[in-house]
Amino acid sequence: MKKQFEGESDDTLIEKYLASGHSDYFEPLVERYEKYAYIYAYSLLNNQFDAQDVVAESFLKAFTKIRQYRLGSNFKNWFLRIVHNGCFDLLRKNKTMISLDDLENSESLYNDEALSYDNIDSLDFGETRKYLERLPHELRGVVILRYYYDWEYKTICEFLKIPMGTLSSRLNRACSKLKNYMKEEE
Repeated sequence: MKKQFEGESDDTLIEKYLASGHSDYFEPLVERYEKYAYIYAYSLLNNQFDAQDVVAESFLKAFTKIRQYRLGSNFKNWFLRIVHNGCFDLLRKNKTMISLDDLENSESLYNDEALSYDNIDSLDFGETRKYLERLPHELRGVVILRYYYDWEYKTICEFLKIPMGTLSSRLNRACSKLKNYMKEEE
């Protein structure tokens, strides 16, 4: 990240970009959130290239629609919402269904080579990683947001635009499925 922008808040950079039109003010936002967005996209898509494409397209969309961002809200959440929508648009477009056979033959999310980022501490899913990959996308997403990104329930509900009951239901189903997957292997 360019040293001169290192300590500046997201909103300050956005305000400067809107005032000047110089993309130099947008680049630090890309650097701050590229890895975070990629990890989330990859966790939903299980495909390195699709995740990279969605993140790139999401930055382009954020760049062109930055005037729709409400200053004072959370840019990271606003941007991650764009990534989330891009992932689900791609899944709907491809009608991607991951079977258990495909999972055994696919690259793992938790493999550093597949991620192409080094030292991603936030992805230490431990033993649950193989079970997590078996969850449907909508359940996997809420588990990652809650337990690995440590988001509050309210934030997840606002982000996904779902009621608290739906979130609780998804988390309960996900935990139940994870427990069953673990029992099957014992």
